[in-house]
Amino acid sequence: MATLPKWLVVSLAVVVMLFSWQASGETSDDSLPDDDPLSGRTLSKHTRGQECIACHKNMEGSTPSATAHFKQECESCHLESGQTIAELSKAGKTVKLPKVEECKSCHIQSRKLMNWAFSVHAKAGGACTDCHTIHASPVAKGLNLSTRKVDRNSVACLTCHQDVGSQFKMRSHHPVTEGGVSCSGCHDPHGSQTTTLWSKSDKCLTCHQALRGPKVFEHAPVVDDCTNCHSPHGSPNRKLLSVSQPSVCLQCHSVAHGKHGMSTAKGPGTNSGTRSISGTVLRECTNCHGAIHGSQQDPLLRY
Repeated sequence: MATLPKWLVVSLAVVVMLFSWQASGETSDDSLPDDDPLSGRTLSKHTRGQECIACHKNMEGSTPSATAHFKQECESCHLESGQTIAELSKAGKTVKLPKVEECKSCHIQSRKLMNWAFSVHAKAGGACTDCHTIHASPVAKGLNLSTRKVDRNSVACLTCHQDVGSQFKMRSHHPVTEGGVSCSGCHDPHGSQTTTLWSKSDKCLTCHQALRGPKVFEHAPVVDDCTNCHSPHGSPNRKLLSVSQPSVCLQCHSVAHGKHGMSTAKGPGTNSGTRSISGTVLRECTNCHGAIHGSQQDPLLRY
């Protein structure tokens, strides 16, 4: 039997040693134990996100390019400091879900979160995941055929604020369901009205600039608050009026004697104030008082 040359034996031994060393080096410290259902799966630093997605196929968004969060490592949000998936699996525990404070730790530079502590959502115990999809591209929850024209931010709002959504179906309403405006155009979901110097009227006047003052003859309720007369989301009355005319005007104004078809007699006479109001008065006040939001030349706001 022919013997192999000594140099060939040494070369084969070196090759075997190299392959053995490479195979052992590929094994990561993050490998799962043999008794784990995911044993044999290595979670290296650069492929950890893809390895997680391989099992979590029901997760919203199945590609690393779906959102900027996939540029980070999964454990930066789902694991405590020093924990590994192998340790949690061995202990029978599950990975944690990120909380608001953990989201803020990364998004701390966002000026949108400056007033989060004062917001209604924060006081109600809301979480970021109630409105935002973490793993997927920004697709609003609850999107259906009836809301196909609504922007994704407003769809997320209407998922919880269903009472407001019903007002957008009234005869007169802001065109949110038609895609004309967005909830975030008037409301700051991460802040509160108490943290800004803007009044409600200032918010309205950003769009309705033709009504902006100052006027020579102001209408006090208009200067105070637009919602004194208007319902901002929707109303069964024309022009978003909270109460139809002339009742909305008669809440503050009484019908003066000597005008609007009433008697001009003064004193306790028999004809004083006995004539009924004409039908014209009981229609729309704006038929005569057209400058209801303020006038530059008429103190009675007629033009």
